[in-house]
Amino acid sequence: MQTGRSAERNGADAVRSFLKSFHYAIRGIGFNLACERNFRIHCAAALTVVLAAVLFYDFSPAEWGLLILQIAVVMAAESLNTAVEQTDNKITRERSRHIRNAKDSAAAAVLIAAIGAFLVGLILFWDIAVFAAIFTYFSVWYRAAGLVFYAAALLFFIFCKKTYKKEK
Repeated sequence: MQTGRSAERNGADAVRSFLKSFHYAIRGIGFNLACERNFRIHCAAALTVVLAAVLFYDFSPAEWGLLILQIAVVMAAESLNTAVEQTDNKITRERSRHIRNAKDSAAAAVLIAAIGAFLVGLILFWDIAVFAAIFTYFSVWYRAAGLVFYAAALLFFIFCKKTYKKEK
């Protein structure tokens, strides 16, 4: 049987371990942002979709839930794809059909998730009247300039130089 101090220490250790798991997950997101161009592409697309939804659409809570779920699924699939690639690269750099198949399957998961997100996006966003309102909104020169600046910032974010040093 545990003494009071021992139980407290085990409880504190459990909390520290739990909090460390968040640290590791956030570090993984940081790695993906720094090193994985496709992850940055998905982040840029997600930000753009959410901004469009906030500015021009009146989604129900269920539609917002579906949109957020699709974004999360694509980002999670991209993270798992990176995990498979990193693990496989650590195992061997030699050509192997098993490694190739693992990497291809992980990439397929991302593609399937992205296609699903695209189709959900079509269903949620396809509204000619809203498209006309968006066109009208950006027909003002300073809004059009802001849109160009936003696009340039996203391109810089996507294609900026890596900040993590990859291990050799």
